[in-house]
Amino acid sequence: RYLVYAVIILFCVQILMSSVNGRNTSLRPASERGKGCLGRDCHKDGCRHPSGGCNGCIGSHAWCKGYCAIL
Repeated sequence: RYLVYAVIILFCVQILMSSVNGRNTSLRPASERGKGCLGRDCHKDGCRHPSGGCNGCIGSHAWCKGYCAIL
């Protein structure tokens, strides 16, 4: 019985984690010269690395704000 509960919880966690693309570093753009903000972690109030022209976040989620990008 507890094994069934554990499997259901792990399945739900796996679905939740796969929806958080902001933490998947393989999806982040490569850093370009003069654009050091690309791919850096965003914070709750947005991208804190305005140097390089980043003006938004990609991959926003309730627990993970994604990464900085040029929109």
